[in-house]
Amino acid sequence: MNDISPVIKLALERRLITENQLEQCKEILRKSKKIGFDATLEEVIVKQEFLLEEQIEELRHISQLATGGGTHFGPYRLDRLIGEGGMGKVYEATHEFMGRSVAIKVINQQYTSDKTNALRFFQEIRALIKLDHPNVVTIYDAGRVLRNYFYAMELLPGPSLKDYVDSRKMLSEREALSIIRSIAKALGHAHANNLVHRDVKPENIIFDRNRVPKLTDFGVAMHHDKHHLTLTKEGVMVGSLHYTPPEQVDGTRDIDCRADIYSLGATLFYALTGRTVCSGNSPQELLTKHLSGLMPSPRKFNPRVSKRTVKLIKKMMAVNRDKRFQTIDAVIAAINRPSLANRMRLIVTVTLGAVIFLLLGILLQRLTLLVP
Repeated sequence: MNDISPVIKLALERRLITENQLEQCKEILRKSKKIGFDATLEEVIVKQEFLLEEQIEELRHISQLATGGGTHFGPYRLDRLIGEGGMGKVYEATHEFMGRSVAIKVINQQYTSDKTNALRFFQEIRALIKLDHPNVVTIYDAGRVLRNYFYAMELLPGPSLKDYVDSRKMLSEREALSIIRSIAKALGHAHANNLVHRDVKPENIIFDRNRVPKLTDFGVAMHHDKHHLTLTKEGVMVGSLHYTPPEQVDGTRDIDCRADIYSLGATLFYALTGRTVCSGNSPQELLTKHLSGLMPSPRKFNPRVSKRTVKLIKKMMAVNRDKRFQTIDAVIAAINRPSLANRMRLIVTVTLGAVIFLLLGILLQRLTLLVP
């Protein structure tokens, strides 16, 4: 075991390959070197189709991060890599003492070497600590192992709202509104705690094991309180191109809850149609379309969407933010407000009930008069 790499050790420990398969690959490697063929043991294992290249890469990530070339990262055992981006990587892990399964976000050392990036990471942690809501991902722990900053959060099996919509092509109006209502409540809680998310999109809404949608990724959240620094540079856009409100395009710092309302409206559009509001061949084209305010009707792609919901999206996504809903509570109230058809049905039902009750009263009165 001492003559093999940490990657192969992990593969054996996790029973991804057997000792017999390993010995076969070692023998092939020895023969290959005799004829001048230069390769690694990992390459031979892949060539023999005992493991995929992706599995080797995942094991390499874990062995590089874990202490002692094993699988332990502080009090956690790293199980698998579940995602990565510019900031860092996310692993499924288990707390050894508590037995709790978590997702660990580990930040790239190159990222945190920049002071502003490090502060942004710390503010993301503090944002999540401030929030306690059933539709916001829960943070459990944070700290540093060796030179790697991390935080541990609730493990969400998924899918994301984007993956869920993509698998279904589009959602029914009732289901889409239910999901958006839940995320609106999460945003309301964030806004009440002086936080603007600034990156609401289907990818950042993930379902837990009970199919409850949760808002994640507060990495670019803006804090509206005196205890936090403003880290966004003037003129630098944050957020995602397909869901960015016009006022975020030029990187203005004057951002409030109405920015999240716009992005949530664009997310609702995606849930109902399986398409983004704007499409284009370049970032400039996309941004121009957002600024124009000429959005297509969701009924063009999903004729079953009610006119009421079309109006809801249009008001959420007004280019002029003064014409949008001014609070997330107003959005929730609009979603909860019965449609005209439902109100008419209620009126008809109540009226019919009253008429029937009146007729029964008259009938009983006449029957009483007929009885001697």
